[in-house]
Amino acid sequence: IKSDFDRTFRTTEAAEQKSHEEFTEFDRVSRADIAGKDTKKTLDEEDEETTKNTISENMEDLKTNQKLLDEALQREEALKPTCTDTGMSFEERVAKREEEIEALKKAVCILDGDGVEPDCSQ
Repeated sequence: IKSDFDRTFRTTEAAEQKSHEEFTEFDRVSRADIAGKDTKKTLDEEDEETTKNTISENMEDLKTNQKLLDEALQREEALKPTCTDTGMSFEERVAKREEEIEALKKAVCILDGDGVEPDCSQ
């Protein structure tokens, strides 16, 4: 009977020792894993906050740029009729320009009392 108790005692003690070693290893691995995950969670939360701030800033920039674009397009629309639609053909514009040049030459001659302009020889 004593040998049975000794054998049971040794078997139980060996099993307890093995269980204790396994638990110690599991506890160490678990703590390291939890610490790593806590660090990752903290870094992810910081990244999320940075991303939210960046998105907010970019949305403000987008609103400002959109406003500037809208104003530029309004100015362009306001200027478009004066730049493109004159109601005159190319030939009419050339003739009108030539008339204006001739009128300006006459005005220069009228104002040139000293006879300095070569085109104003009378």
